[in-house]
Amino acid sequence: MKFSPISALSSCACFALSLTTYCATAQKITTFDYPNGLGTTPVGISQFGQVVGYYGDLTSGSVRGFIRNPNGSMSSFGAPGSNITVPTGVNAWGQITGYYGQQVGQLYFEIGFVRNPLGQMTTFSVPGQVLTFPQDISLTGEVVGSYEDQGQSIHGFIRHGNGSIGTFDAGPLVFGGGTIALGINAWGRSTGSYRDFNFQQHGYVLHADGTIESFDVPGAIGTAPASINTMGQISGTYTDANQFRHGFIRNPDGTFTTFDGPGAVDTSGIAINDRGQVAGSFSDAASDLHGFVRQPDGTLKVIDVKNARSTIPAGISVFGQVAGVYIDQAGAQHGFVTGAISAYSH
Repeated sequence: MKFSPISALSSCACFALSLTTYCATAQKITTFDYPNGLGTTPVGISQFGQVVGYYGDLTSGSVRGFIRNPNGSMSSFGAPGSNITVPTGVNAWGQITGYYGQQVGQLYFEIGFVRNPLGQMTTFSVPGQVLTFPQDISLTGEVVGSYEDQGQSIHGFIRHGNGSIGTFDAGPLVFGGGTIALGINAWGRSTGSYRDFNFQQHGYVLHADGTIESFDVPGAIGTAPASINTMGQISGTYTDANQFRHGFIRNPDGTFTTFDGPGAVDTSGIAINDRGQVAGSFSDAASDLHGFVRQPDGTLKVIDVKNARSTIPAGISVFGQVAGVYIDQAGAQHGFVTGAISAYSH
């Protein structure tokens, strides 16, 4: 099934600029590396604290996926016949999606997968395509992502729980651009961005009935959604006319709230949970990256791994646990996960 874009519906949306309070409090932060691994990279955390990601296996010279359970135990996995396996999302049931690389003759394929909690892996590709990149998996097992065609245009897809795949374009077909699909919720609504003929970036919501609603943060020259929660709140990043980036939340009624980190040069909203907490990162004047959690009341809690050069969240659980990457002073990359951060305390 091919979904067709409709006209933008965000022109009447209200715009609210929130006043943000900053709170730097000590948080329990656990750092970790996969044993005998290089460049441990968490990419997401489930509703119940299971962290997934990938790392470089020094023994085999491959890139493998990993799972870190809430008790700290870890296991790894890889797609059969591939030396590159990259998880990109995990749902509350422990289903993991991602992609892996495979050489077939003169062609190199990127193939999608869904791995169930028992370790069984189902692979898939958008029909007729060689590059399929899943990005997120919903509570019901629907997978959203993008694929690149032979003309180097990028399109969105949804793989339904029954294995059928629908493709869509949120905007015009642009060489080297197109539709980037990043997040999906339990109701089948997904979000991402697309570029127009001027290569300007816009956000969109793909509704479960196949209609597409485009939107822009008012005054932005670029809008890049990253995540959507069960209520339909969307978090992401927008670029202003001065080329500075800021975080935003788009509510289901089309209104916006924007925010920045303390003393930030750039701010990115990366993930939003079902309590409305947003995890993200911001850079300061020294170009150091710091993590944060923005609370529903506008309070912003800074997250910094001790002695790290950069702290970059990748996901947030329903209990406020944040998982991500930190860079140490030597430039090496490691994983971290925080304790629960309440949505109601300061």
